[in-house]
Amino acid sequence: MDIQTVIFYIGIASASVCLIPFIIGLTNLNNVSKQLIPMLCLLVINIIVEIINIIISKLGLSNHYIFHYFTVAEFTLISLFYSCFFKDYFSSWLIKLLIPVFFIVAYIDSMVNGLNTVNNFSASVESIILIFYSLLFFYFVLKNLIFENLLSTPLFWINTAILFYFSGNLILFVFSNYMATIDPLKLAILWSVIHTFFNVLYNVFLSIGFWKTRVK
Repeated sequence: MDIQTVIFYIGIASASVCLIPFIIGLTNLNNVSKQLIPMLCLLVINIIVEIINIIISKLGLSNHYIFHYFTVAEFTLISLFYSCFFKDYFSSWLIKLLIPVFFIVAYIDSMVNGLNTVNNFSASVESIILIFYSLLFFYFVLKNLIFENLLSTPLFWINTAILFYFSGNLILFVFSNYMATIDPLKLAILWSVIHTFFNVLYNVFLSIGFWKTRVK
C-alpha cells in the first residue's frame, strides 16, 4: 500500500469521526439548547462537505475550493455559538460585526490566492479570532463563576474542542500554501498526522459536550 493510499484512508477515518457528535447531538436533540444549535448545524455541514471531499478526492480532482466556502460557514456558525453565549451577559455586537468582516477576508483570500489553493490566509485569520473567543470564554466563566460545576456543562467541552482544534492547527494553516509549493507530499503527510489528531480530539470533545446535554 503506497503512501497516497494510506493518506486517503486516514482522511476517511478522520472524516468519519464527525458522525459521532452528530449522532449524539441528534439523539439528545430535545435537550440541546439554542446556544448549541449553531454547532449542530456545523456538524451537518461538516458531514456533507466530508462526503463531497471524499468523492472528489477519489476522482483525483482538486477539492480546495470546497474549503474556501466551508471556512466561511464554519466561522459564521461558531461565531453565532459564542454570540448566543455572551449576549446573556453583555453586548456581543463585535462578534456579529466580525462575521461580515471575515466574509471580506475570505473573498480577498479567494481573489489573491485563487479557489484552487489552500485558503491559508482566511483559515489562519479564522483560527486566531476563534482562539481569542475561546480564551475569552474561559476567562469570563472562571472570573464570574457562572457555572457551579464547569465540567458538567456542555459549553465547556464545546469551547475546549474549538480551542484545541484551532490552536493545534494554526501553524499548519499558516504555512500550508507555502509547503504545498515546496513539497505537496510532505504537506499531505503532515496534514494527515496533525490535522487528523486535532480533528479527532475536536470531535471527541464535541461528543462529550452533546452528551452532557442529557437531562440529569
